[in-house]
Amino acid sequence: MDPIFLAHVSVFAASAVACVVAVPRALRIRHPETREGFVALLLAVTLWAGGYVGYLVVPGEAAKVGFYIVGFVFALVAVGAWLYFCAAYTGRAPRHAPYRWGAVGVFAATVLLKVTNPLHGLYFTTSWATDPFPHLAIRQGILYWAVLGLSYAVIAVGFFMLLEQFHYTGTDSRPLIALAAATGVPTVATVFGTSFPRLLPLMYEPPGVALFALGTLFVYFRRFEAIQFAAESDAAAVFLDRAGRVRDFNRAAGNLFPELRGAIGESLEAVLPHLAVDRGEDEVICVGSDEAQRFYRVSRNAFTSRGVTSGELLTVDDVTARETYRLRLEERTEQLEALNRVVRHDIRNDMAVIHGWAETLRDHVDDDGRDALERVLRKSRHVIEITELARDFVDSLSEAVAPETKPIDLGEILDVEVRAARDSYPEATFRVVDEVPSVTVRANEMLSSVFRNLLNNAVQHNDTETPTVTIETEVRDERVRVRIADDGPGVPDELRSDIFGKGRKGVDSSGSGIGLYLVSILTAQFGGEVWVEDNEPRGAAFVVELPTADADAAEAVDADAGGDDRSEPSPERSTPDLLK
Repeated sequence: MDPIFLAHVSVFAASAVACVVAVPRALRIRHPETREGFVALLLAVTLWAGGYVGYLVVPGEAAKVGFYIVGFVFALVAVGAWLYFCAAYTGRAPRHAPYRWGAVGVFAATVLLKVTNPLHGLYFTTSWATDPFPHLAIRQGILYWAVLGLSYAVIAVGFFMLLEQFHYTGTDSRPLIALAAATGVPTVATVFGTSFPRLLPLMYEPPGVALFALGTLFVYFRRFEAIQFAAESDAAAVFLDRAGRVRDFNRAAGNLFPELRGAIGESLEAVLPHLAVDRGEDEVICVGSDEAQRFYRVSRNAFTSRGVTSGELLTVDDVTARETYRLRLEERTEQLEALNRVVRHDIRNDMAVIHGWAETLRDHVDDDGRDALERVLRKSRHVIEITELARDFVDSLSEAVAPETKPIDLGEILDVEVRAARDSYPEATFRVVDEVPSVTVRANEMLSSVFRNLLNNAVQHNDTETPTVTIETEVRDERVRVRIADDGPGVPDELRSDIFGKGRKGVDSSGSGIGLYLVSILTAQFGGEVWVEDNEPRGAAFVVELPTADADAAEAVDADAGGDDRSEPSPERSTPDLLK
């Protein structure tokens, strides 16, 4: 048997067998589209090489041409599978690629031309030859070379995807780069085969693909998968084996932790002990001294194959900016709480003493000093109110997103606050319309601050000598409304949209500007709403609407049952934007 003939058959047969052997290993690739692309590539190359083997060994011209066309067609299939695999491996979602249906159409038309070549001969013609051994010689036509050039362009795109991935993601990816480059070596035989009398004019890429498959799937499989998983995130990624040794890392990890360079095969505990500590998922660790402190969030993902853990991927995000901001907020919160203690205790207590002693002077001043005393009493009372407001405001900021609530008797809260307002503003009239209905709402002790601020606001912003404040309560549709109306100047339309904003003051207001903002925060925390409307014939009316405790319980039952029948706010009013 001619050794050149035997070499041709052996090369293609070995390539086909190698690809078949590699299929079960390729089925273990975790990423679905990468697995599909690699398996399709292996099967296509198997049929490609197998078709060439049939072309070489079967007798008869028709059978040889048939096998050659089979190999010819699946060579084109392998090109498409290679591009699909490369795109999937590098995270480019081949199923959603642009113009994919156009590419499928071109592929189908090309396959049809190849299959029908015996009719038109545009791809190749055949004749019997004896050199270098007796065989059916293939003479390639112009269409063959055009399609071959287009195929190589497509293959080059896939190569670029892989090499880019290896370069930017895996620092120890040199073996995979070498394997990828090896697939291109047989191209020399394909292109220049006609210049070598001992080579038939065939496509010799199957051995290169077989070498790439065997090396990737059986020798560097963990590294192959580690690079892909590391590339799925822009964060630093370190891949460990089952023993906790560094197997690979991406460029971001190398830049973040220079200690990793040259550390392949070493224990992570020896290289980066602060990362090796098992702190659970998504833990934040601190690295460095106070002057150069950095914070990292470490996420751990185990690699498993058929229920067996084969390694671990550590993803490390630099969250220094976020953590520094959080620590700064905590520090400012502590400072704010310290200031609040000063305001609540020291200033408030001292002002209460001043106000008390000033009260004792009422019977000891003449008419000339009475006006000055009233001013002192009024201002000291105002300072006490501000300290209470500051206390409530800080307490509201300290509440969680969903503060603890309990059933609160609305009537008791209103009664206490109305009596307190009458004591604070004896010149004003506070009129409660009818009796406050017996109703409970889900709130907490901060509900007092809502009505205290609204009652004080109704007097402080009033331009009459004897302000009149009217309080009305109404229960309907499992919600209760408390309307506090005054006979002052009212609220202009242009201010109503943002009157509840932080720091917003009314016209000619001498207040702190946070009273109504506090009202809006607390009302929202209790699941309610607050808005302002006109009072007739004059003034403004602030309306607080809260769900009753019974309604809250009913909503909880509906939620447990899967229902969601909640009342929608009326379109004519709006809840203030508390995040402005």
